[in-house]
Amino acid sequence: MPNTFFGLNIGTLGIHAANAQLNVTANNTANEHTEGYSRQKAAQQATTPIRAYQKYGMIGSGVEVTTIYRVRNEYYDVKYQENQTRYGENNARYYYLFKVEDLFNEEKVEGFTREFDRFYEAVQEMSKDASNVTTKTTYMNYAESLLEYMQEIKKDLQLEQEDLNAEVSNNVSSINSYAQEIASLNKQINVVELTGANANELRDRRSVILDKLSQIVEITTSEDTFKNGKTEFTVKIGGATLVDNYNYFTLKVESRDDFVHDEDTVGLYDIKWSYGDYFNPTSQGIGGTLKGLLEVRDGNNGVQPDDPAVKPVEYKGIPYYIEQINVFLKNFTDTVNKIHQAGENVYGESAADTPLFVYDDLSKKYIINPEVKEDPNLLATAYKRTDGVSQNDLLEDLYKTKSSVAYNGGTAVEFLRSVVTDIAVDTRKNKHMMTNYENMATTIDNQRLSVMGVDKDEEAANLVKYQEMFELCSKVISIMAEIYDTLIRETGV
Repeated sequence: MPNTFFGLNIGTLGIHAANAQLNVTANNTANEHTEGYSRQKAAQQATTPIRAYQKYGMIGSGVEVTTIYRVRNEYYDVKYQENQTRYGENNARYYYLFKVEDLFNEEKVEGFTREFDRFYEAVQEMSKDASNVTTKTTYMNYAESLLEYMQEIKKDLQLEQEDLNAEVSNNVSSINSYAQEIASLNKQINVVELTGANANELRDRRSVILDKLSQIVEITTSEDTFKNGKTEFTVKIGGATLVDNYNYFTLKVESRDDFVHDEDTVGLYDIKWSYGDYFNPTSQGIGGTLKGLLEVRDGNNGVQPDDPAVKPVEYKGIPYYIEQINVFLKNFTDTVNKIHQAGENVYGESAADTPLFVYDDLSKKYIINPEVKEDPNLLATAYKRTDGVSQNDLLEDLYKTKSSVAYNGGTAVEFLRSVVTDIAVDTRKNKHMMTNYENMATTIDNQRLSVMGVDKDEEAANLVKYQEMFELCSKVISIMAEIYDTLIRETGV
């Protein structure tokens, strides 16, 4: 049997429920533009009815708010994060390949053509007076200028490799920072939810971090819930645990002791777990920005490194393009040296042991033979010298090499243009893929927002609805108070 003030209690519960709904509505409206915010709803239900012991049986006892929960679809989160991984990988490759492409721009090609032509023009000038020391010196100067031009491109590529290396370190630091924050949030979430409440804002924050982490490296997550309400949340990368609920593991970078490629920049980083295990972000099933950075930094188009334990990066990266320049330099110097060493100098001496170009192991580059540079008369300008008369047959053959197909089946200029084409194709491919994943991210995020996003019109309607609920419940209390006042005054109940 309900007590005398049963009606007042129902009205009071209604006011409390309306107030809770209005608070949720206000919170949603205030966080409309908050990154990662999931709109919230207050779940309400009728309270347990009371048996009246009359013919009409059970009497409703009011309403209560049971929980405030966030509206979110985890399926869209997983799809978004998977897409972010692919976007991060292609975006990183595109950004740095574009910079590499810029090093081989049309101006560079024209610059190479100019230096290449000047060398062969010097060959022609030398053929007019093979005994002239000035023309020989000019010839060597242009040869040296061509070598330095190509070496400068190599140097620029190595500087890009250094930038990539620094970015690898930055991304590893970001992974560690995110892992620490996720572990901390896991603990905070449990502290709240073990009381029976929902840690909506904390879970939103964790979701934002997971979105950011997924762009750097591919992740898999899992969450187990126990009977007491405690949860255990884990994050894995590359099959290894990064976050184990309240605990997290970190990655570190270590400078290589040896070179994977002969002309790699000194101090390139390998990535390891803090407990010492090797971490390979380029392996199958791992993507993200980190993988893209390492592929451009280390990519050799599948050429097996000297160390058989190191998995080759089957992608055209900076080592590949450095190697292409080396291919040109070797073919060019070998071609010129072969003709030069078959001849004789003005002293009538064989040039067999006096190449024009030599490789300097210390600087790791081709240079003009110091002996020839010091004495230009050591240059061979003819195959044979007869009766003191200079012959030009050697120089004529040397000039013909300008249009020879000694550079992977093409001329020197064609070879360089093919390298430029390779870069352009790779750059455009990654730009296309990046754009596709960027568009997909927008589509998936719109789908997420259709579920979790705040709808101003819906919240405005809720504001009116729950305001009316509040006012009507207040009116119920007011009317019931008048009734009870009358009953007490008139009947003494």
